Amino acid sequence: MINKQWTREGLAKFYKDYEIIDFSDQKTMKSKEKILKKQMGDLVNFVLPCLAKLGENDPDMPVGMLLASLVSDNLVSKKKFIDVQNNLKEMKELGTLLDFDRKLTGILNALVP
Repeated sequence: MINKQWTREGLAKFYKDYEIIDFSDQKTMKSKEKILKKQMGDLVNFVLPCLAKLGENDPDMPVGMLLASLVSDNLVSKKKFIDVQNNLKEMKELGTLLDFDRKLTGILNALVP
């Protein structure tokens, strides 16, 4: 069964709902632990299969172009997209230090250079 949420609109919803976390402040990270775990789970269990499903429809489109189309097609605001991408980049750097799960590291590598 195809998950109807594995669409560009579903991916846009992930970006819109994403909560920015200050990874430089341990107290903030601790207070946002549940949100962080949920977002990390969403990256592995939703964003990864969503990108794979979308890639089946257009295998020649790079992930970066697909993500940029969320902004160019007005599915996500440019500011929100940039804020999320920057936060994901910080998460990726943290993952390098903490040796995150292989799937989470893989999706972060695909989303942020």
